[in-house]
Amino acid sequence: MSHLQERKEKNCLNCGETVMGRFCHKCGQENVEVKESFGHLIMHFFQDLTHFDGKLWKTLKLLLFKPAKLTQLYMDGQRANYIHPIRMYLFISTVFFLFIFSGEQVNKPEIVKPIPAIALPNPVLPNPILPNSLVSKKIDLKKIDPKQEEPKKVNPKKENSLHLQIGGDSISYKTIGAYDSLQSKLPTAKKNNWFESALIRKSIGLNDKFKNDKFKFGTALVEQFEHYFSRMLYISLPMFALFLWILNRRNKNHYFVDHLIFSIHIYCAFFIILFALKLFSLSTEFIFKRPPFGAAAIITSILMFYYVYKALLNHFNQSRLKTVLKFVILNILTALLMAGLMFIFILLSLFNL
Repeated sequence: MSHLQERKEKNCLNCGETVMGRFCHKCGQENVEVKESFGHLIMHFFQDLTHFDGKLWKTLKLLLFKPAKLTQLYMDGQRANYIHPIRMYLFISTVFFLFIFSGEQVNKPEIVKPIPAIALPNPVLPNPILPNSLVSKKIDLKKIDPKQEEPKKVNPKKENSLHLQIGGDSISYKTIGAYDSLQSKLPTAKKNNWFESALIRKSIGLNDKFKNDKFKFGTALVEQFEHYFSRMLYISLPMFALFLWILNRRNKNHYFVDHLIFSIHIYCAFFIILFALKLFSLSTEFIFKRPPFGAAAIITSILMFYYVYKALLNHFNQSRLKTVLKFVILNILTALLMAGLMFIFILLSLFNL
């Protein structure tokens, strides 16, 4: 409740309903004077910030240190003291992606090129032994016209290695027109199908766009895939919940929405753990001037697997043997799902370059 003066009028400024007390019974708005001082504005800001922080830390404490406890409280109806799952997921995932993908740029290793030799004029000095005629003839033999130099032979294998071969024998074609011309002369049985044809066409176009530079192509592909990575996780979330529903379909106490809330909490915990790993990596690299050891990534992976197992054990209250079996099946299904989504979104990134 704010410290502003209550209005003498009893009509709600938000919905027009007659207000019986300080708050409107229909929309909940406080019936106070609309004019407020700068001090009231600052006080209101800090009250909202403190209220949000109280919910945030209380939610994160349960989420990280008591797996599945937050889901159980939400299912039991205790929701006022904690952040709503959808709001929490949007907030944490947005901060995660902004932090992970901000400021990261792949730097191409610089190649130190040798300084070209400067051709300085070489004056002919008179030879005290040889006659001047012989000296002049000798110099004429050494004169080379740069325009008449023999062209360097290019190794075709080395030249082809610069090309981006995505599918088929796209190296053989320098233009899409040449590829279409050859395909039109082939019998139907020997022609490429639509998928192979699309890959070869795209490969020819990328060779022309990136001037056969594999590094520029790889950097552009990674940047394009980063835009799709968040969408890949958004799509995998309901699929993860679907896997949970299939594995526990005999349990009538849990509906699909319950599995979805459980999955949201799992994903939020993963985002926070990966966020902490990224912070540790940056701080270690800043202090010791070297990237952290691989042990940190291994420990993080083990921690994430254990978190899922513990959450399944606490949420469904089944035996350890059943939990381990469902845990293994769930991870296999999730790995296949992520591999398929990654393949699809890499193709989308490729065709959107």
